Amino acid sequence: MKQMVTKSSLINHLKEAGIQRGESLFVHTSLSKLGWVCGGAQTVIEALQEVVGPSGLLMMATQTGDNSDPAEWEAPPVPVEWWQTIRAEMPPYEKEKTSTRGMGRVPELFRNYPNVYRSAHPMWSVAAWGEDAQTLVSGHSIDVGFGPGSPIERMIERHARVLHLGSPLDATTLWHYAEYGIDGPTKMFGCALIEQGERVWRTFEHTDVNSDPFGAIGENIVKQKDVHTFTINDATCYLIPANTWEPVQHALIALRSWLR
Repeated sequence: MKQMVTKSSLINHLKEAGIQRGESLFVHTSLSKLGWVCGGAQTVIEALQEVVGPSGLLMMATQTGDNSDPAEWEAPPVPVEWWQTIRAEMPPYEKEKTSTRGMGRVPELFRNYPNVYRSAHPMWSVAAWGEDAQTLVSGHSIDVGFGPGSPIERMIERHARVLHLGSPLDATTLWHYAEYGIDGPTKMFGCALIEQGERVWRTFEHTDVNSDPFGAIGENIVKQKDVHTFTINDATCYLIPANTWEPVQHALIALRSWLR
């Protein structure tokens, strides 16, 4: 029988995993895998906040994948004759209003939490709480994405760890940093945003980020001795050092060489 998860029991799990006060974490969650959580997403957020404290930092992905070019939509696709209307009518990204898509209940609640700051990227935003949170998410412009100058790079520089609470390894946002600087393909993206007070549809060229290989690569990463693995009900949880983006990058280079 599954055990009920409470704020106090989750705090114990996190502390036993080695999370310390003042630590920086990039958090991914699957609330359903954790089991029956008393208080749901609120309990998860507040347990994390209590463990790292105000001198720590929490960051979560708050991406808005539906604010994108409908020509790329597959789940589900829309008719070709709708594309131009969607590009003209899609509401622009506004960090205070625009909901996440496919991120789960915890990040969706987190972005609205007191003293949480959300970045300005219209497709790949992140939200942060704690020490220097506002500074870390600043300057997240459309051409930065997950690479140099992004909040992702700042988390790596801060030696943040990645915490998975039941979420799949291919959801590891920080590993997208590995896709930069390895002569990978680029792609044209499109989204709606506000520029100089006006709603516009913008297209931009960017590294073609792809998390599909992360699952298989991650299975090897989590076998390393500096990764802590633990379970909460059906949730397999990982605490992963930030510097694992480097072996991910090496694996991506090898994969692309093999595919050529």
